[in-house]
Amino acid sequence: MTQHAPSQTKTIEAPTRSYQHDDGVLQALRADGYAVLPQKIKGSALEALRTEADGLIGCFSQDGFRSDDYWHFTPAGTDAPVLYRIHNLENQGSPAAARLYSDEGPLHPMAASLLGGPVRATACAMIVKLPGVAAPVPWHRDRTNVPPHTVCNLSVFLDDSDPANGCLEFVPGSHLLPDGEDPDVLQAHGPVRALSLAAGDVAVHDVRIAHASRRNTSPRIRRSIVIEFAPAELELP
Repeated sequence: MTQHAPSQTKTIEAPTRSYQHDDGVLQALRADGYAVLPQKIKGSALEALRTEADGLIGCFSQDGFRSDDYWHFTPAGTDAPVLYRIHNLENQGSPAAARLYSDEGPLHPMAASLLGGPVRATACAMIVKLPGVAAPVPWHRDRTNVPPHTVCNLSVFLDDSDPANGCLEFVPGSHLLPDGEDPDVLQAHGPVRALSLAAGDVAVHDVRIAHASRRNTSPRIRRSIVIEFAPAELELP
């Protein structure tokens, strides 16, 4: 995530629902900086998100809609813009995605259990890797201005994801390294782990971890909705 909502200082009540992760998930997140929550969004909830995603992508590619929230690039030698990210997804007229972001959505209790207390959502975006044309995402760290185990991203995968269509790749444990460590150097030293996921899985990663994704060389689209969560009382730098 590279765009964040303004900091909030008011008190935000935690959702009344609770969620308990098994020890393996919590241990993986703390040690490696990422973990997988299998098949947490499925059935009609997943289909609604997929339908909304189809509509938003169609607005851009077929209807010519443009907005500062719709990030795109134009490959060299072409005049066809390629959509790769939609920011402020909760404000795009997509109620199923907006519910994921809301306090009453299914991700808040998961994030609260992962971070050990009340949380608030601070950013929401859809990542789009179109078949055959999507560019790689360079190695980066979302934030290094918070301590480890403080802020995390939860990514809901709308499609199956593997190396061919640009799955997430991580340098495990890099969230524990100093702020100034270069992500490209971390990748070069490795190890690097590719995270293949199924539609409906939720990936969680510490915002400090070095990660990237390859270009989509397959005929299959790869979409995910990523929401950043922080402790409710934390004012983000």
